[in-house]
Amino acid sequence: MKAFTLLSVVLFCAAAAQATQFSYLDPGYAQEIFAAPLTFGQEAGMAWTTSGNLLTRAGSTIFEHSLTQNATYQGTNLHGVTLTHPITGLSTSGYGMTSGKDGYIYTATATGLERFKPSNWAAPAQALAGTVGGAGWGITTLMDGRIAYSDGNSPSNIYVYDPAGGTNSLIYTVPGGVQVDDIEASTTGQIALAGHSNSTITIISYAGAWINTFSTPHFPDGLAFGDGAASSSLFSNNNNGSITRYDLSPNFANLITTTDIATNLYTGGSTGGAYGDLASVGPDCAFYVTQYENGGSNGSTPGVGTHWDNGSTTNEPSIIRISALGLQSDGTIGPVCGFSSTTPEPATLSVLALGALTALRRRRR
Repeated sequence: MKAFTLLSVVLFCAAAAQATQFSYLDPGYAQEIFAAPLTFGQEAGMAWTTSGNLLTRAGSTIFEHSLTQNATYQGTNLHGVTLTHPITGLSTSGYGMTSGKDGYIYTATATGLERFKPSNWAAPAQALAGTVGGAGWGITTLMDGRIAYSDGNSPSNIYVYDPAGGTNSLIYTVPGGVQVDDIEASTTGQIALAGHSNSTITIISYAGAWINTFSTPHFPDGLAFGDGAASSSLFSNNNNGSITRYDLSPNFANLITTTDIATNLYTGGSTGGAYGDLASVGPDCAFYVTQYENGGSNGSTPGVGTHWDNGSTTNEPSIIRISALGLQSDGTIGPVCGFSSTTPEPATLSVLALGALTALRRRRR
């Protein structure tokens, strides 16, 4: 416990000294520019190796990032790319990725789902017969190992692919012509859908039964379910450069409160910042949110991508890690599990210490 306490204090202080992508962040969280600068498209989809390394994608190339800070850019310490993996046969379309429970990485493309195995980078990507193509955005892994994804059409259809049987099933069509961007699964049987076209969030069951739909203030995109004290909460990475927490009833059927836990006031207004896009929860229980310049779309600020440690602001994309902080047993403040993920845990738990947690984290599997 003493080792964990010391690590908590060190990581908390380190996180507090990182660049502030968000000019305001709720004191219950810490932020870090994790990976940057990225090429356009590389900042969208995220997955993890079994060792806990972040994977990003640009077209048919997968980039593997260091577990530890190994690079510096604009005065900012970063987790740079250590390996580049061109994947034979992987479609250049689409962005979304998810770590499957069978060891594969699944991607959404314009022609349907594809998958590849990080344990064998030389093997070509596999196109999954019977799956449906589309925008290549939202994709998530369910607790039972199936893969849920959105076709991104208007209206959007939500499908579930079963790797065990090779079957693909339509489970839900969003009413009203709504286009769904990112989607995220909980560990308790729900799937959240970000309504890109009308700034709503819909929650359905794994089976496709409707649970709730509510309006949101900032065009939600990347989503994450909460964990621990936030187990009845949902978080969204918003297009206007903010992050919102939605506190719901335990069954997610009723919205209780809406709180912006991160905002960007660098431009002098009440809102404004980099365009928030897809997001993911890593094996360290942190919320990884993408940020890039997108011409002022949906309330974002033209020309704003990343705010660096040296005080400069550029239009370059980045991935920001948001970690929850909480009270440790000895009274110190340190990292806690604040975001829930169906991502398989790393093969070695030592990675969790590098990601701000240790093997003492509460297991959810």
